[in-house]
Amino acid sequence: MAPKKRKMHEQAATSEPKKRVTRASTRLNAATSRSQGGTRAAAQTAATTSRIDEVTSNLSEDARSEAGAQPLEHSDATPQNYTTVTITHDLVKKPIECHQYTPISSPSTPSPTLIFTHGAGGTLSADAVVNFCTGYSSSLPVLAFQGSMNLKARTKGFHACIDELNSSQSIAQKGAKEDTAGSKTLLLGGRSMGARAAVIAATEHLAELNDEEREGLSIQLILVSYPLLGPKDELRDQILLDLPKSVRILFISGDEDAMCPIDTLNETRDKLTAKSQLVVVTDANHGMNVVPASRTQRVGEETGRLAARWVQEEPMDDDTYIDELEGEEEWK
Repeated sequence: MAPKKRKMHEQAATSEPKKRVTRASTRLNAATSRSQGGTRAAAQTAATTSRIDEVTSNLSEDARSEAGAQPLEHSDATPQNYTTVTITHDLVKKPIECHQYTPISSPSTPSPTLIFTHGAGGTLSADAVVNFCTGYSSSLPVLAFQGSMNLKARTKGFHACIDELNSSQSIAQKGAKEDTAGSKTLLLGGRSMGARAAVIAATEHLAELNDEEREGLSIQLILVSYPLLGPKDELRDQILLDLPKSVRILFISGDEDAMCPIDTLNETRDKLTAKSQLVVVTDANHGMNVVPASRTQRVGEETGRLAARWVQEEPMDDDTYIDELEGEEEWK
């Protein structure tokens, strides 16, 4: 369904980004290559849909519990290089407020826009969101959208943003010569509850496509601080396990994140059909905060830059570690 017309607001003032030299240590963790022949059968699609329904059956209560189980997100950061965009769509009751980040430097090759959203109880101005988007948009575009604590509504927000971007691209390409065809890429991401919504939105989007459309689409997910353990320490991995092998996943997690212990996450990754890679932030908690607090912005921006390199398919180990305890002088 075609989205309604969006409203554009004045662009925020852009300050000159500081140049920093970062230091990331990497470790190799050999990945197990997985294959699964054939297309998804109708029965498998129905089973996946049933599991999504189960996940979203008690949305508001679950989201409140999740928001209460994690550290509060600060909201005193000032986003840079973004434009405020309002999207209206039949799928959502209220207009969606978005921050559209424009790359600071032009990418060497055109890249699709990453659709990203915040955690439960957070906002677009939460430090973890601003830091990630600032780092990512140093080279690639981001559309970050504001959502409620309702997981199902947040998932609909993804679909509304997907329709908006598809509509904008269709208008921009009208009258232009089509010299490329075939593969398309859909980039979805989020932090905490927003990461869960991204996974569900990707699954629902795939289910709506026919076999030919599905084969021509590459879905990539950037999941920051994925809440793998629920408020009662229940393992919430099924929607990840249901993702097909055509999906690429980048997990970004702190090694002090009580909602996503690295060992538990790696056990889940070993069971995935989809191919995944992991960025671990040393000494970071669920809110992606490190000690001292002055380092939080630097590591947050570095996770965004690494995510952009992953999207551009630059070589990366299966496990990459951002170690803030080393190289302090290099930041100055």
